[in-house]
Amino acid sequence: MIQAGLDYANNWDPQSFYRPVPQVKKVRRTYRKTNPKGKVVFKAAVALFVYALILVYLCIKGAVLGYQIVALEKEIQELETVNRRIEYTVAQKCSLDYVEAAAMQLGMEKASQGIAVAVLPDIEQVTIDENTETPTQAEKNPLNKLYNNLLMLAHRNP
Repeated sequence: MIQAGLDYANNWDPQSFYRPVPQVKKVRRTYRKTNPKGKVVFKAAVALFVYALILVYLCIKGAVLGYQIVALEKEIQELETVNRRIEYTVAQKCSLDYVEAAAMQLGMEKASQGIAVAVLPDIEQVTIDENTETPTQAEKNPLNKLYNNLLMLAHRNP
C-alpha cells in the first residue's frame, strides 16, 4: 500500500467528525406478485360474456324477424281474401242476369225472338263538284265504310 504512506492529518477537523451526518432513508420497493394465469382467466371470462351477449342479441333478433314474418303472412292472407271478394263482386256484376236486371230498371225491354231486319237509311247522293276534292269525314272513317258495305250486302241478299 500506497495509501498507508499518505498523511491525512493536515485535513483533520474534529468538528466535522462529530457533526451529524444526514440520514438517507431507504425506500423499500414492494413488488406485486403477478399471476399470469389470473389475467388469462379474466380475459377469457370477459370474452365469454361478450360472446353470450352477442348470442342473446342474435336470438332476440331471430325471434323478432319470425314475428314479423308471421304478421306479413297474415296480412297476405287478408289481402288475398279481399282480392277474392273483389273478384267475386266483379264476376257478379258482369253476369248476364245482373245486366238484364239493371236494363229492366232503366226501362229497357227484352227483345222478341223474331228476325231482325236491317233498314237502309236514306242516303243522299253527293255530287262531287270541282271545288270538293276530298271525301267527307264520314266516308273517311273505316267503321262507316264497313257499316255501309254491310248494309249493301243485306240489301242485295234478302
